[in-house]
Amino acid sequence: MTLKEVQRHIDSFARPQGFNTYSWRVVKKLAMKAWEAHLEGKTFQRSLNFMCKEFYLMIQTPDGQLIVPKDRIRSPFV
Repeated sequence: MTLKEVQRHIDSFARPQGFNTYSWRVVKKLAMKAWEAHLEGKTFQRSLNFMCKEFYLMIQTPDGQLIVPKDRIRSPFV
């Protein structure tokens, strides 16, 4: 995927109930950072724990593969 395709993918998700505009923007920005690391062949170094399934769908390839190592994710959605 290209960065443009990734951005379209991330933007395709609707903001979940309970997330204000600012918090949703932060979630999307972090998803983009994870994709940038993935596309550069680097390991994403941050731990992730967001309480919305949309974020975890954002950081998956179209065939459902996570782009972040599972040990970095602490969520019931994965």
